[in-house]
Amino acid sequence: VRDDEDVTIVDVTEDYGVLVLAGPFARHVLSTVTEQDLSNAAFPWLTGRKITLAAVNVIALRINYVGELGWELHVPMADLPFVYTAIWAAGEAYGIADFGVYALNSLRLEKGYKGWGADLTNEITMIEAQMERFIDWEKRDFLGRASTLQRKLDGIETELVYAEISPGDCDARGGEPVLSGSEVIGVTTSGGFGHATGKSLVFAYVPPAYSASNTVFDIEILGVRRRASVLAEPVWDPRNARLRG
Repeated sequence: VRDDEDVTIVDVTEDYGVLVLAGPFARHVLSTVTEQDLSNAAFPWLTGRKITLAAVNVIALRINYVGELGWELHVPMADLPFVYTAIWAAGEAYGIADFGVYALNSLRLEKGYKGWGADLTNEITMIEAQMERFIDWEKRDFLGRASTLQRKLDGIETELVYAEISPGDCDARGGEPVLSGSEVIGVTTSGGFGHATGKSLVFAYVPPAYSASNTVFDIEILGVRRRASVLAEPVWDPRNARLRG
């Protein structure tokens, strides 16, 4: 906090719940229960607004973890059942359905979204995770800047890659060894089947020499070696057209 700033921090963890409304008809459904202009011009991707939804004040963020047009809706906990019911009623004409964590994982893998606690941990930096594009090196006083920059200058020994596994009857889950010949060169961090694309997908940490697009290596899954190939971009909507829609 700078000398001319006055900041009060209030823990509201227990005060709000989150609903995610995502899919090609998300705008149609949400428009039924709010007067907020939800057009791209008024509410573009990666922005947030305070809106009134079914007579309840909520914080709406135009982001989600599934790679579709949609919103995160941060709703006062006491109003959560009411807002959920209102959205559900508005969405029935569009075939609305609940989805769970397994579906979420499949969708985020197809979008190439990394997951905290598996692909991203406090044991690695943004450099190893191939997320340097999110670092503003011109900002000179953020926590961790010096150590992250030093890691970049020293060079890294492992790097996160996104890959497709050859067809089989099971998928990577995380923790499987990555092999080149008889040598273990890395480890998977998460994986699963992408039902929209029909592909078995995985994230893994490997030496930088194996991180280029189309590089191949093997992953041992349930005792069977499967060939994997590094992907250059997400297998689903790599240009983010659906998110921007």
